Amino acid sequence: MKACVLRFPEGKIKAMTFSYDDGVVEDKKLINLFKKYGVKATFNYNSSHFGEYNPTDTLVIPEGHLTADELREISADPQFEIACHGHAHPYYASLPQAAATSDLITNRKELERITGKIIRGFAYPSVSATNDVSETALKAADIAYVRTASAEPSNSFALPQNWYKWVPTCHHKDANLVFEKFAELKETVAAPCLMSVWGHSFEFERENNWELIENLLENCHSNPDIWFATNMEIYEYVNAFNRLVLSADGTKAYNPTKIDLWAGICTKNVRKAPIPTIKIPAGETVSLLEYLS
Repeated sequence: MKACVLRFPEGKIKAMTFSYDDGVVEDKKLINLFKKYGVKATFNYNSSHFGEYNPTDTLVIPEGHLTADELREISADPQFEIACHGHAHPYYASLPQAAATSDLITNRKELERITGKIIRGFAYPSVSATNDVSETALKAADIAYVRTASAEPSNSFALPQNWYKWVPTCHHKDANLVFEKFAELKETVAAPCLMSVWGHSFEFERENNWELIENLLENCHSNPDIWFATNMEIYEYVNAFNRLVLSADGTKAYNPTKIDLWAGICTKNVRKAPIPTIKIPAGETVSLLEYLS
């Protein structure tokens, strides 16, 4: 049996992603730390918190939240992704599906209007909400993935099996300990590993523990064997890999996507890692023969 198994860009077996909610002013300090250490992140925002200043009116931005201009600046940086978090931070479990769908679409349209970007990610604005919006509603809003905020993190390094129920590995308060285990992981024959961290930047200010995230990011920066990506980049890469086409005899692989992919080559004779890893450029077909002999 011959197969291509997923490897992240540059053939890496580990990827890591961060996800922060609510669009609060503390995000600016957190963003500067992400920039300092060269780590990507996703920020999930409620569109009702962004007002547009106009010289002819006195619209007031809710205290403690970013402005629309600041949102535009963040979204223009390729290091960061902006995703949905509900228009008015609703508790979706209390809403009829029609209202939930409407709120989500409003959230997406407003964020897209402000940023000029296409936005298809979503994080639930409630710790207990892991199943509050139906798949029909999510598809109606053209949402690609849903990050939950479970009170019981997965503590798993497995890739999401259901992109509408993406349970993060851990909250940032536990991330340094979890990262120690993650950094020590060695390559296996098949499965790649993903660590997903979530939280709110205001927690660092409230609890006076900014050193938690700075220590974590410093450790991230010193680990070149990890691919750091936004939530959407993880989603798009994994889905692109799943579109790989193998020839009937398993000796060629075609990448029909616009994303360069990396694959580990696994055969029935392979028992131990590391296994051969190849790059399959976007739109190209590559031969696997030399790795299968």
